[in-house]
Amino acid sequence: MKDKFRIGFWNYVDTGVLEEEAAADDWKALGMNMPMSFEFDPEKHDKKRMIAQLDACEQRGMKLIVCDARTTFSRYIQVGEEAFRKGVEQAVRDFASHPAFFGFHVGDEPGKDQWEAAERAYIACRELSPVMPFINFLPYWDEENFKDVLGVDCEGYGEKIKSFLRRTGAQKFGYDYYGQCAYFERERFVNLYFKNLNIFGEAARSCGADLYVSLLSVGHWSIVVPDEDLLRWQISTTVAHGAAGILWFFVYERRLDGSFRLSPIDLFWEKTETFGRLSRQNRTFNEYYAEFLSSLSFGGVWHLGKSFGSTPAFSFNEDLREIRTVVNPAPLSVTKFEKDGQASWLLVNLSQNEPTCIDVTCGENLSQNSGRYWLAPGQMLLLKNKSHR
Repeated sequence: MKDKFRIGFWNYVDTGVLEEEAAADDWKALGMNMPMSFEFDPEKHDKKRMIAQLDACEQRGMKLIVCDARTTFSRYIQVGEEAFRKGVEQAVRDFASHPAFFGFHVGDEPGKDQWEAAERAYIACRELSPVMPFINFLPYWDEENFKDVLGVDCEGYGEKIKSFLRRTGAQKFGYDYYGQCAYFERERFVNLYFKNLNIFGEAARSCGADLYVSLLSVGHWSIVVPDEDLLRWQISTTVAHGAAGILWFFVYERRLDGSFRLSPIDLFWEKTETFGRLSRQNRTFNEYYAEFLSSLSFGGVWHLGKSFGSTPAFSFNEDLREIRTVVNPAPLSVTKFEKDGQASWLLVNLSQNEPTCIDVTCGENLSQNSGRYWLAPGQMLLLKNKSHR
């Protein structure tokens, strides 16, 4: 991981609707350190309110992804290259020098018809801004309409993402996928969840980019409201597969449509039970895992007991000599994190709803003694190398 592990959320509220200081207090309470800004368009909103957002984030130790209409590929399509670059230059003068500025959001989910515009818009933002911009992609899925939407067969999507990263020089990007929380065919969609982590993770590592994965915090359509176990599971599996950060979908419920329910902050701007659950799980990760894991580099991930999404099977080694189930066999992910040629290891219970108890036999390189561990659904077990602090 190249930077402090980042946690943010998708924000669709217009600038000026909520007071910036109070909103930033909520973001901090949720364990966020990389929120998305309120939506800003200079033709509709007051620039001073966006600066107030940035100021509030700086005071609380957060970085802000700035959602400025002038830097999106949809604006590029509307106005063309020359006018778009002028708009980006104006946005840069307005916001990019602020200490809390994390980068401009270039847009969400380009399809085949928007792909070239997304590339050109990202290049313009990268060239004109002192800070690398961010863009979000559609996920991989295994249905017949995939090629119609994205212009390539399913199995060619990873190469298409790599091509985008190489052509644009992009180093901050993400994708969104929520099938891991499906009501129906959960096993099939969990498999696709891990396949996406592997496809996008491999693309990021091959191109030297940071991957930010969008995870689910609000029920909608055929997707459940995630309970605390499922929130923990999403964080842990994302971290275990080498992502640099998370963007939660979403925090603020804006309108009564789409069957959205129990978002962290509801239609009445009141906190729901999801707010507390998401806060606890984000802050638990930040407090106990983030700093240590951010100091290391991702060295690979394997699955043990059952492999999802074509993740390779784990083979025991001199550090992890045996992992034996005591109560309730559950699949595990096993991740190597490296520094100075030495490895620490992260185990995650991949069951979404059942705990497991395991006996772990560790080698002499690890600071932990061999022992017995209970792991809740999605719980992490960090086994540190003696040389890592």
